[in-house]
Amino acid sequence: MFASTLIEELAKRQGHIVTVNTFNYGATGVLAMVQADYITVVESTGYGLYDSQNIPVESIQSAFFPA
Repeated sequence: MFASTLIEELAKRQGHIVTVNTFNYGATGVLAMVQADYITVVESTGYGLYDSQNIPVESIQSAFFPA
């Protein structure tokens, strides 16, 4: 139940900056894609350099959207 609610809320904010925390990993970047079992966060390190991370929904402990 929680996973479906989380997916719905994340899908509403696709394209925004997000900070996602898991048990042993934290990522900050643009929420690029939301799927049923994972999300994709694109982390930018400067001009033209980026790294995309696929994060399983079941491993997400928290997600923050800066104001």
